[in-house]
Amino acid sequence: MLWWVTTAGYLAILVAMGFTELFARWRPNRVAPLADMLDHVMRLRTTRVGIIAAWWWFGWHFLFAPTIQVAL
Repeated sequence: MLWWVTTAGYLAILVAMGFTELFARWRPNRVAPLADMLDHVMRLRTTRVGIIAAWWWFGWHFLFAPTIQVAL
């Protein structure tokens, strides 16, 4: 049951992100498209290093160091 709720929540987030991106491309003066936001954010070297560090942390904790041991 919990798996379905979690999956539905993530799918709802993805659908909302898709609609937001479509709206941003339709009305770019009201909501900035994702590419424009990333261009603005990635101008500073400090931000780029911080994003790489965050992705490294997520990858290390969620991909290489599983916290739940599943018995098969």
